[in-house]
Amino acid sequence: MKRVCAVLLVMMCAAAVRANALQPGVQLLCHRTANQDVPENTLESLEQAALLGCNVVELDVRRTLDGELVLNHDGILERLTDGIGETEQTYSGDLQLRDLGGWMGDRFTGLRIARFEDALSLARKMDIRLIVDMKTKGMGADVLELLQREGMLERVQFNGEWSDVKQLYPAATDAGSGTTWVQPGVTAEQVKAAHREGEAVVANFSANDHQLDLAAMKAAVAAGVDGINVDYPRLGADAVGRPVERKISELEVQANSGESLSRAKAILALSKYRGFPLQEKFAHWLLDADDPVSRAAALALVTARPQATVPVFAEALRSEHSDVRANAVWALGILHAPASALVPLLQDKDPRVLQETLMALARAPGDVSAATLLPLLSNETPAVRGAAALALAQHQPEVALKAIPAQMQVEMKASLKLGEDYERRGHPQLTPAETEDITSHFRSQMKMVQAISLLKVPGGLQALEALAFQPAEGFTQFDGMVAGFKLWDRIGADAQPAIDALGSSDSQMADRTEWMLVQAGQAVLPDVRKALGSEKPVVRERAIRIVAWQGDTESLETLRTMQKTDAANAALVAWAIEKIESLHPKV
Repeated sequence: MKRVCAVLLVMMCAAAVRANALQPGVQLLCHRTANQDVPENTLESLEQAALLGCNVVELDVRRTLDGELVLNHDGILERLTDGIGETEQTYSGDLQLRDLGGWMGDRFTGLRIARFEDALSLARKMDIRLIVDMKTKGMGADVLELLQREGMLERVQFNGEWSDVKQLYPAATDAGSGTTWVQPGVTAEQVKAAHREGEAVVANFSANDHQLDLAAMKAAVAAGVDGINVDYPRLGADAVGRPVERKISELEVQANSGESLSRAKAILALSKYRGFPLQEKFAHWLLDADDPVSRAAALALVTARPQATVPVFAEALRSEHSDVRANAVWALGILHAPASALVPLLQDKDPRVLQETLMALARAPGDVSAATLLPLLSNETPAVRGAAALALAQHQPEVALKAIPAQMQVEMKASLKLGEDYERRGHPQLTPAETEDITSHFRSQMKMVQAISLLKVPGGLQALEALAFQPAEGFTQFDGMVAGFKLWDRIGADAQPAIDALGSSDSQMADRTEWMLVQAGQAVLPDVRKALGSEKPVVRERAIRIVAWQGDTESLETLRTMQKTDAANAALVAWAIEKIESLHPKV
């Protein structure tokens, strides 16, 4: 009730401006987002409707089991997702895990259900108005609260189960308010008659036999209607005199000449349009000697739907410009091109191309020999060495198990030497070249840590533990820190090295290890419980905190005994007991 009253107060204080959907000029209304171009009621489909020129977009809203407002039409998850059930009987987190695009084709796989508030934010950004078809009763207060928060209150009309909206906000209108909806074939006389009555006129080309009837759409516009409602926005845009092709041509002109980032921005804008023959143009811009332009084109080829195939990149891979080759191979890596298409690029002499090729190979299906990859692990360029470690871990894990930790030690020694030299010189202002040298070593080591964490072969866990619990200093301290994070989900298989590290004189490493064991879950608790009896006071103290934060009831008996026998830790033990009991009140 308090919430409803608060919403009422906001609505009463809001300006009583009628939220008419139709504005001057022939308006383009889109039914259920761009549902014939992109899976319906997704953010991507809403964006597509705006890109295609729609002024007003209708979308559908339902409430999930836990009260989240999401875009969804009929509630039947079998129709639109890879799941089962009803929207209203499903938690929002469950819905976020479901594929909402694959039903319409592989090119859309991976789309997710949209939250209503995110749709409102996007609509405001794209400067469009909405018709909100409310499919569930009793959502009015929540809908109005979100509209107010997102600044969309006066840019929305309603359909469906919206009676409580009207009660809370009398200025609200539905899509029929002040508007006469007509069918194709409407005459100029009929339009004039409606106008004389003060009514706007919208001709409907959705869910009837005229969805693709461009001639009838143009005839309705010629008859003087104020708007047309469509399922195919591209046709509608043509009918109202704002063909999408005109905007695309303008973007192409911008992409072909001018300042670098302006060209790139135009290419990225073009990449958002679905169903247009733009792939050849993206492939052409990929060949551009201007790196930002080429990279934008590579990104466009990756994100455009349908995705580009390997042959599209053939010319770019042979380019005389190294940036072009690097961008092309990056795109192939993101697209998970087969290793056979990438291996020839390992003969390239440019370090950036080599790095991108190795990064792509780390994602690529297929086989790459150890003989091909091992020499690159000791390449003169640190970035290449780091990428080579990832590729080696992916394709030759047994070889990588020995080679990468060994090279990692070489990298760490080099970093320590850089740090020692920096200390010896009294922390001077670093030159750009010196900064780049230090940074490049750091980047290489981060990739090697990632590579070691990928090794799931016997001995891989031990290699990661050795790195995580190795005392670090200077420029190498991040290596152990990142390796430690990588152990959170694996340390339960071999927790003793972590228990031993709790007693390390390196307090930062011991702190990280303590929190690692807190986050690692119950698998580590048997070893932590044993550590409660450690002869090392610092290990006992840390073990007490770990079982407390984990809420380990099996430790209570030991802790109650320690409360009587371990005077030094009595206060800490009392806190731990209280913490555990607060998590398990019935214990």
